[in-house]
Amino acid sequence: MKKLKILFTFDYELPLGEAKDYQHALFKPAGDLIQLANQLNVPIVLFTDICSALRFKEWDPDRYFIPFKNQIQGALRDGHDIQLHIHPHWMTSDYRDEAFLPSSDYSLSNFSTEKSGFTIERIITSAFQELTFLCKEADPDYECVAFRAGGYDVEPESKRILTKLHDLGVRLESSVIKDLYLDFNFSHIDYSDTPSSSQWFISRQGPLHVPSSNDLLELPVSSRPVQVSDIIVRRIKKMLNSGLYKSRVYNNRGKGFLAIQGTQSLTSRIRKIFNPIVLSLDKEYLDCKDLESIVDYNIEKYKDEAHDLIVTVIGHPKSMGNYHLGLMEQFVGKMKARFGDDVSFVTYRDLKNIFF
Repeated sequence: MKKLKILFTFDYELPLGEAKDYQHALFKPAGDLIQLANQLNVPIVLFTDICSALRFKEWDPDRYFIPFKNQIQGALRDGHDIQLHIHPHWMTSDYRDEAFLPSSDYSLSNFSTEKSGFTIERIITSAFQELTFLCKEADPDYECVAFRAGGYDVEPESKRILTKLHDLGVRLESSVIKDLYLDFNFSHIDYSDTPSSSQWFISRQGPLHVPSSNDLLELPVSSRPVQVSDIIVRRIKKMLNSGLYKSRVYNNRGKGFLAIQGTQSLTSRIRKIFNPIVLSLDKEYLDCKDLESIVDYNIEKYKDEAHDLIVTVIGHPKSMGNYHLGLMEQFVGKMKARFGDDVSFVTYRDLKNIFF
């Protein structure tokens, strides 16, 4: 019988536009998440924005770098997984009066030509090496094997990005959300033409949405297409429950990159309505039934595939408060109750040993 494998993945990062309190913005909610995962006996993956650590090592080691290092090393010792997440704007950002000032270099593709001594390859190599060094201090057997791009953004330089990652030993990629379309002045993502399979191998030549050789395995974040009925129900629920939803939002006392740096095109605003429903733990308007519906959609859609189904959950500790932690606990309980021995909770290091 085909098994269900669930990946709990969390992008471990500050609010990228502004953060007044690093403890409240990242370390506390991440600590609460790790504690819950320990209680549930479920391993999680922290996709770690290591470029922030590279800069804060020189900017503010006591308030950020050391707590950052201690937290990811503690997570490793608890049996969780740490993998590579790159927000490259840190490398050209400034730091003044105990606050960071983000640059506009949101995507690795912004470094297709050298900026301040940094190129795509240099950033990836530095990030990989720093993450590996920090993690091996806690776990000598640690391997960096998986990557998620900051903002899911790898174009137009996917060839250079994937080639460097492959050269360093990364074999698993998780930046795709099927049918996702976003268009900001600093980033453009279009995953509207992805394969019909639940996962696929890609070439180091890119792009992510084209099946090719077996250089890397693409494991997209799980989702389901939005229906007109979903849009109507979502709008009604938001109108009726605006106060409730507002109370669920975790106030990280920071601001996102879009609020500081960006604008969104009209096309993107319209198409956003039709973006997929993502298997996400940090949305105040999603409940456990919504998450189950995404799992059920994927089970039905990919039931004829020969391999076990891998379902990838996403979240951001910076956006997760009590409601979201309760949602994760409820979701884990539902999955265990429904699928019993046919469900397992895995990490990318587990999967690397299966596929490569």
